[in-house]
Amino acid sequence: KQMNEQLKNEPVQLKTQLDAVVYFIQKLDIDMVNEILDDELTYQDFEKAMFIHKLGVAFDEFKSVGNESLEVSYGMCDSIKCSYGCPGYQFVGNHSPFFFELIFIHEEGIIQDIYECVDFKAEKTNPDLGMRIFIDEVELPF
Repeated sequence: KQMNEQLKNEPVQLKTQLDAVVYFIQKLDIDMVNEILDDELTYQDFEKAMFIHKLGVAFDEFKSVGNESLEVSYGMCDSIKCSYGCPGYQFVGNHSPFFFELIFIHEEGIIQDIYECVDFKAEKTNPDLGMRIFIDEVELPF
């Protein structure tokens, strides 16, 4: 109920779960991302609570260097070794060039999974990218 009230007060039209999650990631609002995501699903192979914790730590890293929000660019995975062509977004700090890139697996705007992408191609190239923020610090095998 509280989530619906907050969504109604947002200045943009959030038509799908995907729209809302991307919007609240941009706003670095971990509580709203937590409210919107499905409790029964895993994200990046973590139970939701652990994913939200790790995402919150990443948000804190953005905030620690003065970011108040994230700029977003649409794109897709560019690696034939993993999720080539899967859609996602690049998120870059509004104050520092810290960034992360997430793939969103969804059906008609309903999110099935979210995970990091280390070989992402954004539609809008950003030559000033700085340090990549990881949700999961484990070294990826590719």
